[in-house]
Amino acid sequence: MKRIGIVFYSRSGTGRAVAERLAAMTHWPVNEIRDTEPRVGLLGDLRSIVDSLLKRRPPYRYDGPALDTFDHVILIAPVWLRSLAAPMRAFLADRVRGIGTYSVICVMSGYGGFRAVDDIATLTGAKPRSILLLKQYDVLAGESDPSLCRFKAQILTAAGPGDWADPVLPAVD
Repeated sequence: MKRIGIVFYSRSGTGRAVAERLAAMTHWPVNEIRDTEPRVGLLGDLRSIVDSLLKRRPPYRYDGPALDTFDHVILIAPVWLRSLAAPMRAFLADRVRGIGTYSVICVMSGYGGFRAVDDIATLTGAKPRSILLLKQYDVLAGESDPSLCRFKAQILTAAGPGDWADPVLPAVD
């Protein structure tokens, strides 16, 4: 059996809800990336916007195990302004050597999920085995469970690391 772990970042709580729901379905361990300085209120919003626009890599805190302890990592990342959330970008830039095979769940209010996946693939130098894009509304309404179940099944049946020569990148929904 593969050692699979979930790593997430969540500013608003939507990514956390997805991570907790997926963990409840799978019993995979969950590890969180946190801001060193809270992003609350108007100043937090502005900092998030500037970090996203300038592609900054802000400081973060991660107390979980090294990524190389997992055979497969599920990254749950929010999309900010149609790109990868800055704390997740910083985390991946620092820990890219430890990641083997991985899959991505992007949580967004509108658009930009595939651009965020492109950001992750660029940082890691490898494409994800599976992709799931979830709208914030669907997660908060409790309507993401069927997609998460299909994503789980796809992860459990995926074989080996992703290869740039693979003809199709599997995506759920």
